[in-house]
Amino acid sequence: MKSKAFTEEELNMVSKEFLVKMYLQLADSFQQVNRQLDAVQTQNAVLVKKIDALQENLAVLTQQRFGRKTEKFPVNPDQYGIDLGDVPVLNEAEVITEDGLPEEPDMETVIVKRRKKKGKREADLKNMESLPPEYHELPETRLAELFPKGYSRLEDDVYRELEYVPARCLVHEHHVAVYAGNNKEGIIRADRPERLLKNSILTPSLAAAVFNAKYVNALPLNRFSEELARNEINISKQVLAGWMIKIPDRFLRPVIKEMWRELKKSHLIHCDETPFKVTADKKDRSYMWVYHAAGQQGARPVFIYEYNEKRNTDVLRASLHDYTGVLMTDGYQVYHTFDREKGNDLKVAGCWIHARRKFAEIAKSLDSKTPNSEIAEEAIRRIQAIYHVDNMFKNSSAEERLEHRKTSVKPLVDAYFAWINDPAMTFGMDHSSNTYKAIQYSRNQEPFLRTFLTDPAIPLDNNDAERSIRSFCVGKHNWHIADTKAGAEASGMLYSIAETAKANNLKPYEYFKYLLEQILNHLDDDPSSYIPELLPWSDSIPDSCRKLNM
Repeated sequence: MKSKAFTEEELNMVSKEFLVKMYLQLADSFQQVNRQLDAVQTQNAVLVKKIDALQENLAVLTQQRFGRKTEKFPVNPDQYGIDLGDVPVLNEAEVITEDGLPEEPDMETVIVKRRKKKGKREADLKNMESLPPEYHELPETRLAELFPKGYSRLEDDVYRELEYVPARCLVHEHHVAVYAGNNKEGIIRADRPERLLKNSILTPSLAAAVFNAKYVNALPLNRFSEELARNEINISKQVLAGWMIKIPDRFLRPVIKEMWRELKKSHLIHCDETPFKVTADKKDRSYMWVYHAAGQQGARPVFIYEYNEKRNTDVLRASLHDYTGVLMTDGYQVYHTFDREKGNDLKVAGCWIHARRKFAEIAKSLDSKTPNSEIAEEAIRRIQAIYHVDNMFKNSSAEERLEHRKTSVKPLVDAYFAWINDPAMTFGMDHSSNTYKAIQYSRNQEPFLRTFLTDPAIPLDNNDAERSIRSFCVGKHNWHIADTKAGAEASGMLYSIAETAKANNLKPYEYFKYLLEQILNHLDDDPSSYIPELLPWSDSIPDSCRKLNM
């Protein structure tokens, strides 16, 4: 219907009631337009927030894919004088000198003349196998020409070089005597050494070489096979893989069992997990779990890598059902569920590096002048201050460190959570943004991030486990996947041996060779009677397996 335009004369002739009705209709129309405009503006504001969140997430993803990988973040030199609410973050000078100013040191104390350390090369070479000395002399006829009136020989000039012998295999042929009785008493063979695998050329030294290549140096088996071939040793990667699956299953399970027993003696266990693909498994991914005890309070350094198809609480129930102590983890909910189930028998400690890392990714990705970047940088400064103050008593006694945490570190932690829990922090923030997720991570993890304040043995982060799982990940990226569940389980056992040997300052090749040789000598014995003497921390391990140049 076409609208009609009234002239001034026509409007003067209309009734008052008509004008009132027309005015009300116009006012209602204006209100509808305003409501629609408000709705559009609100929708635009929501879309702007979503776009900002998407741009932030894209920047973080770009940084993760193409940016620098270091987690180090520039430190503001003024940060140690800032206040967090009513609590000073760190007045370092006042803290250090609270017991009075020290005396000025003497010049001789300050300036230490550095001297070149003597004998370092000899120390590096003293434990290596040596060739017979080679003497370089002048013939007597030449000496007579040079010294017609005679000569005396002084002390020789001696220098050393390091020869490298490429990998080689020596054929070890065994002749086993066979005897037959002349009166049909039967046939008897002489005793012979036990073999690793029936009808196999594999020896402990060769098995140790494969183990060292793949599980210590992360060399794919096909490359190791090619390297052997270049030295005229033809062993296919399939044969090498078969050996590495059979050896753990036949010989190493008692060793891993004793390592688990030692691990659970530790007051503190670091735990982490990483995705792992097994081609024979119908699932998209399985997992390699790592449990690590760093060797505190009388416990030994132990690494356990355990393959599992699951990433749920069932894994922890099976592996740690009888463990009592502290579990240092990231923020994965499975650990917290297990914590509630165990009650007072278990305490889960959260990782401050994970909290910091989420903010560091934002700070590295966004312009420093954006509001979210300012939040991220502030969070990083506060967490760095917590680390700095805690590390001041890093080498102190347990009692001193606990008291320091109560008096100096706890106020910083309280201030951090007072700041991060402020509702205004996330008011109006899009929930899909990385900044919102980083803030919520700290909020949700607060009880676990505070755990370290109650125990001086608990570190602030789970870096120990992450370094442990990194060794596996390097190998995983080199050979990507395992073909079977048996292969994945074998890899877990072999990585456990390799990393635990390194943690106890052993040479992985020499130790693994020794381990297999000794197990072969005790095949008829109860494992509990001899395995403890073969574990990486045993005093019975020979010096040939130890790194003596420490």
